[in-house]
Amino acid sequence: MDRGHSWGHFREAQLTATSAATPSVAVPAQQSSARHRPRVTIGTDGSTWGDAALEWALRHAWLVNAGLKVYSAKTSDDHAIARRLDVYRWLHASVTTSDETPEHTLLTASADTDLLVLGHHGHGHHNLGVGHLVLPVVSRSLCDTVVVRGEPRAVRAEHGWVTAAIGGQHDEPIIRRATEIATRYRDGLRIVHAWPLPGPRAVEAGKPNEVLDRARRLVAKLAPTLTPSLHLVRSRPHEAVETCTRSDLLVMGPGSQAGRLSPITRTALHLSPCPVLVVRP
Repeated sequence: MDRGHSWGHFREAQLTATSAATPSVAVPAQQSSARHRPRVTIGTDGSTWGDAALEWALRHAWLVNAGLKVYSAKTSDDHAIARRLDVYRWLHASVTTSDETPEHTLLTASADTDLLVLGHHGHGHHNLGVGHLVLPVVSRSLCDTVVVRGEPRAVRAEHGWVTAAIGGQHDEPIIRRATEIATRYRDGLRIVHAWPLPGPRAVEAGKPNEVLDRARRLVAKLAPTLTPSLHLVRSRPHEAVETCTRSDLLVMGPGSQAGRLSPITRTALHLSPCPVLVVRP
């Protein structure tokens, strides 16, 4: 989805249902009302990646028992959205629009949701980078943001691995989020720490094995039955992004400067072979 697209007029449709055929998956109303139901917001413009982001958000909401809010652009196919929602008909979902720009709409929505989802580009953007909307939304979002991109098997979550990229000041929230998702998805957890190759410009920032060992201990505390696969990658951090193959999701932090994404995060949004979740600490 690119900045230039306006959100079209879409009929407000509250779609709430519970499938009696899957009681082991759906949480009864009396239980869900007793605790916070996670909220997922997706913005779609009907493009190939907008549709992929919608499918990703639907599957994620189903797995974590979240409520879903869909913001649809005028370029979206209303009937296609309805067909996708019908597959997940037990979800508490709504489809709506806004007269504001997509960027304003999604950033406003980020203040009242747990996860924001968007495709890495939409209509009118045909190169290998990201759309004009992505970097402003990810850098200023008030919640975690997933940018759906990568090769088809990763987008469809067929690899069975969640990868956490650590080595900075936000390691703990990154590990917590990655562990939570791997547990709910019943996936394996891979933790990657990039350690620069020796050279005149290399910066020593502590022992790499200590970083991985702290991560292992935190995972053991959060999910005792989950044993993470630990990887020390001998490369520059931004180069390590391209090594995260055979993953369904790459979890990382935004960087140390508020409102400004780090070079490694920007690289991931442009080059990652799988969807990228940027954690909002």
